[in-house]
Amino acid sequence: MRSHPESEPPPRPGWAHAAALWLAVSFVWHLQMGVMYEDAIGPGSHGDAEIAVFLAYDGLITLMSAAGVGCVLATVRPWGARVPRWMVRGPLLFGCALLTLRGLPGLIENITVATGLTPHGLLGMEDEAIDAGSRTFWKSIVINSYFFLGAFTLIPATRRYTRRLRAPHQLDV
Repeated sequence: MRSHPESEPPPRPGWAHAAALWLAVSFVWHLQMGVMYEDAIGPGSHGDAEIAVFLAYDGLITLMSAAGVGCVLATVRPWGARVPRWMVRGPLLFGCALLTLRGLPGLIENITVATGLTPHGLLGMEDEAIDAGSRTFWKSIVINSYFFLGAFTLIPATRRYTRRLRAPHQLDV
């Protein structure tokens, strides 16, 4: 456990609260997708195995979002000092990597397609040029921007927590 001297100012919760809000929205979104899975997977005939895989994946994301809320709030709330560091820092670092790897490449591709630099996608794998005015394209921009926003809020929150862990006034008791 960590002890905090009385003179130590409390951590600034700005980035942590922003990341917690992002994660809470992700939790609600994925919970809704699991409940209304038929809308999420789209029309058509889906086998039991396909539905089970979707629900397992969506359930995992839902649980990760909920755990992420707890982890990021543990970085700025007094009760967080009682949580082992590895139980907070490990999931936060994993979340930073996951959100960056999911949001940044997609957003870069959206930007390069929209500007005409890569009309067939970043890897050039599309047979036809992507219609930058289509509903599908704009939906992908919103989704990729949302993931990027998650990384944009979680990375500074995690960095502040990690810096506080390394500060000389942080003691293991």
